[in-house]
Amino acid sequence: MEILRLSQSTPQVTITVTNPNTEYDYTVLDMSDASTTSGNLTSDNDSEVVVTFDKNYDAEYKVTIDGSEYYYTVVRPYVDPNTLGATSVEIAEYTQHEELARAIIDSVVIEGFYYEKKIVETTGVGADYLSMWQKVQKLNKLYENNVLVYDASNPSSYEMSYKLTDDKTAITIDYDDMINRSESANLMLPQAMSDLWDMKFGYRGFAKTFDYILHIEVGYENLPSEITRATTLLVEDIKCGKLEYIERYIKDYNTDQFKIKFDAQAFEGTGNLIADKILSKYVKSIRNIGVL
Repeated sequence: MEILRLSQSTPQVTITVTNPNTEYDYTVLDMSDASTTSGNLTSDNDSEVVVTFDKNYDAEYKVTIDGSEYYYTVVRPYVDPNTLGATSVEIAEYTQHEELARAIIDSVVIEGFYYEKKIVETTGVGADYLSMWQKVQKLNKLYENNVLVYDASNPSSYEMSYKLTDDKTAITIDYDDMINRSESANLMLPQAMSDLWDMKFGYRGFAKTFDYILHIEVGYENLPSEITRATTLLVEDIKCGKLEYIERYIKDYNTDQFKIKFDAQAFEGTGNLIADKILSKYVKSIRNIGVL
């Protein structure tokens, strides 16, 4: 079940339990970072309880209550259906259209325009930088070889402090003094044994072959206004039943037997040329790091 995350309200769901006016223990599992919230709720006269979710993130949740499990998806719409419709019937209709329009946009921009908590597992390369592929907005926790070495909620309790680089493309150590960062691994040269000392090379930053687990927040804290505009265009197309593929992507048209030839883009975009132009700058040509 999808629950819209709107700015003017807290996302919530009503669940029917066995008995009225009875206290129930419940647990909410945030499947994005495996965090849990537990407590108890008292059912009303209609044997219903209301469970609320974090209004700051898009996430999937599992709610366990009264011996049953329920799954919900909390998501911020790309355009608020309440701003499109005047009556409850119109709002319900626009809610369905927005969901479909959002799915179309997500098929073009695979990452979507959400704001989520995520867990990333990676390894160090011996540099001061731990490069990030996602659009990272915040570092919450950092584990090195399965040991918690940084927690943003209590940074003074840890020896090292970490932060996002100013361009938000990597995690790095937060130094107080001037530092010439090591952007790549040190060159390790073969060495001969010495009678004086054993020469060893130390490391600074994220050690090569060390395992790192990062709890991060990624995506868009605020939805770009042009994405709202593109979604509105698609919603109106869906509502009016426009066949944008036919209207905008025809290359050849023959009146004899209606022979039509479509441009290849007709099967790659949203079906709306303006929306495709808006989304084009958000599409990544390379989505996964690898070796060519």
